Amino acid sequence: MRELAEFVVRPALANVPGVGRIEVLGGDVREVEVILDPEATAALHLTPSDVADRLRTGMGLRAVGRVTRDRQWVTVIGDAQPKTLDDIREMPIVSTPAGGIVPLRSIAEIVDGAEDRTVRIGGPRGETVGLSVTRLPGASTPDVVAGARAAVDALAPTLPQGVTIRPVYDQASLVRESMASVRDAILLGVVLCIAVIGLFLRDLRAGILAGLSVPVTLAVSFGAMRLAHQTLNLMSLGGMAVAIGLVVDDAIVMIEAITLHRDLGTDPAGAATKGTVELGPAVIGTTLTTVVVFIPLSFLEGMVGDFFRALAFTVTAAVLVSLVVALVLVPLAASFALSSPRASLPGASRSHSRIEDALRGPIAFLVARPAWAGAAFAVVLAIGAILAPRLGREFLPSMDEGAFVLDYFLPAGTALEVTEQFARRIEDELSKTPEVRTFTRRTGAELGPAAATQLNRGDVTVRLAPAAERRRSTDEIIAEPRAKMARELPEVRVEFVQVLQDVLNDLSGSPRPLEVKLFGPDDAHLHAIAGDLAAKLRAVPGLVDLYDGQERDAPELRFTARRDAIARFGTTPDDVSAQLDTALRGSMAGAIRRFDRLVGVRARFPNPVRFDPAHVLDLPFVAHGHAATFGAVSDIQSGTAPSILMHEALQPMVAVTADHEQRDLGSIAADAERIVAALPLPVGYRAVVGGQVEGQRATLRQLGSVAVVALLLVLTVLAAQFRRLRVAALTLSSVPVAMVGAIALLFLTGTPLNASSLMGCVLLVGLVVKNGVLLLEQAEILVDDGESPARAVARACERRLRPVLMTTLATLGGLFPLLLGIGSGAELQRPLAVAVTGGLVTSTAATIGLLPPLFAVALRRRRV
Repeated sequence: MRELAEFVVRPALANVPGVGRIEVLGGDVREVEVILDPEATAALHLTPSDVADRLRTGMGLRAVGRVTRDRQWVTVIGDAQPKTLDDIREMPIVSTPAGGIVPLRSIAEIVDGAEDRTVRIGGPRGETVGLSVTRLPGASTPDVVAGARAAVDALAPTLPQGVTIRPVYDQASLVRESMASVRDAILLGVVLCIAVIGLFLRDLRAGILAGLSVPVTLAVSFGAMRLAHQTLNLMSLGGMAVAIGLVVDDAIVMIEAITLHRDLGTDPAGAATKGTVELGPAVIGTTLTTVVVFIPLSFLEGMVGDFFRALAFTVTAAVLVSLVVALVLVPLAASFALSSPRASLPGASRSHSRIEDALRGPIAFLVARPAWAGAAFAVVLAIGAILAPRLGREFLPSMDEGAFVLDYFLPAGTALEVTEQFARRIEDELSKTPEVRTFTRRTGAELGPAAATQLNRGDVTVRLAPAAERRRSTDEIIAEPRAKMARELPEVRVEFVQVLQDVLNDLSGSPRPLEVKLFGPDDAHLHAIAGDLAAKLRAVPGLVDLYDGQERDAPELRFTARRDAIARFGTTPDDVSAQLDTALRGSMAGAIRRFDRLVGVRARFPNPVRFDPAHVLDLPFVAHGHAATFGAVSDIQSGTAPSILMHEALQPMVAVTADHEQRDLGSIAADAERIVAALPLPVGYRAVVGGQVEGQRATLRQLGSVAVVALLLVLTVLAAQFRRLRVAALTLSSVPVAMVGAIALLFLTGTPLNASSLMGCVLLVGLVVKNGVLLLEQAEILVDDGESPARAVARACERRLRPVLMTTLATLGGLFPLLLGIGSGAELQRPLAVAVTGGLVTSTAATIGLLPPLFAVALRRRRV
């Protein structure tokens, strides 16, 4: 099976475009074994290393020169390579004083065999061989997987009977489902935006004109992404979905102004010109306030920065393209496509008048009472201060990938066969879970050389049924086997993590959600402290997969060299270790060609001898023609030694780790920090809470700094537009109200504060000032025309109410599919959509109810 995977399946997969590394796991690696007879070898005063060296020098194949013959260069080859096992058996090892030759078969048995097994791969049908295929950087995951599947399907008819190839984890399915869900969100958002426009304008042509700006903008944005070498992924497509409501805003404002002038009697061409001249500066200003928010995102560091830079680029490109579309294409199309004033659909102007009449009284009432607005503003901020500490906190949104990894650990030093027995019991528990489709299990974690392989641990990669075919989420499914294994397999420590989340954790440098790192000079004392801490952490609600950081000691046989005895043999302790190494693990002596491949040749002692500690001391030790036993040159001691010693920053360290279930990470971390703070630590010892908690806090700090810089940039744009810092700062007063709205909706929906929701809060800084800009721009025009500040603000509210409501509802319509969080991968964008939705709702209410009185005061002072 191993050779079938290595020499048949692997080459077929390697020819698939975009395939990078292919790793073959499990199975027996074929080799020719030269099993030495210890007594016969010692009788000839040979060591296992001597035999391996003589095999190595007697199996050469190399070019040794060139000669000229018949006007040609002819390569001269020195060939001593054996062709069959019999050739190896007849190889001379030593010559006798009488001139005879002792062949290898006299002191060894030469047979076909396999390397010692340190890793085993299993699946639902028993022991298997696995292939792990990774793509090249920049290659498309769906294309690579489709090519790999096609290559496997083409191989299927040629495979031996009974051999099948089945995929266990297919990342392309998650990518396809995620992209399909984002695509559906984009289409639904477009439909909702057009519906909002049509309902407000009562003009189908105007609604279609505004709605057509979306596909045009998206098409040009995809071209910009291609020029910038951006790829289509969850974040870039998520940026497109978020941008749906934003890119239509400018078109809505322009169409609304054009239709208003059209309804007042101007022909479509003249209405397009008047509307563009009237609102062009405001549209440019509102677009720039959105764009400048994304500038500081380019300075984000780490994995979060890589994530959101893709989203920021997509949204920025889409918004800038939408500005050009709104200022050029929309007026041009409106001048030709809009109906004349007489043919316009009835009710549009009357609807607009009804809206003005309904709100004229309340707005005038609020404008005359600025103190009420100030009090309401204070109440809103107080609500935000109350709700903010109650929000859950996490690093990245959890995503239902439809697959997870189960890591299992037994006590250090557990034999591979014993670990295999427990692994099969884990498989039995997983097989009882109805949502599990298939899995692959690896026993033995390779840390480098074979001697460093940890045979007491392994992992199981589990693929679940598609989300449409199951009622429970991945996290809910994981909870069942986690509880069962805690009850029925107490000897085994298990950890669960979703596949991509595991990769992201490793990339971010935080492999576990919660880590308490203990530092101090003494490892034994550190482990004692870790045990006490773990006992206290077990009482924290929602904390699971707790690991106390203690791997326990691994058993060992230590051969202590007798230096005096070794000196009498004229050799060194290093020679004793080298002979032991060759005797027990064997020494690779060369290779023999089998068909189109090379098979290694290894010299070693028989299994009954090398795996029995009682016989090791009796094995022969040979030096300079003298033979003894290893017992004569070394003392054997049976004991234990630490299996793992961890250091960080040149200090001994023990990490207590845990995961969380049915409770947010931030709350659990807060409980853990209180326990750590109360932990009595000796002088020279300290405890640090880290893991994903540390990443979450670093992300909060970074995005907080980004929000401050974005706020200053928006203020700069507004100050340049209004030419007065006071008015610009007043326009920003809707930002705190928007933040409270975001916090309130996050709290009501149970959405934690994470990198995605924080990104939504940053995005709000640029979004929510757009409505205030539209309102204040109109009020300033009216004041310049001689209106009183109060009357100007009231009329501006009446005039701009319809575009404010239209743009807000269109943005909410575009975000609505993301807000539902339906489909694979939607969990990444849902917190962002929740935050933006809450902020837009409250900021729009503030624009209508709180800002007008404040604007009136500011304009009154301007006149003074």
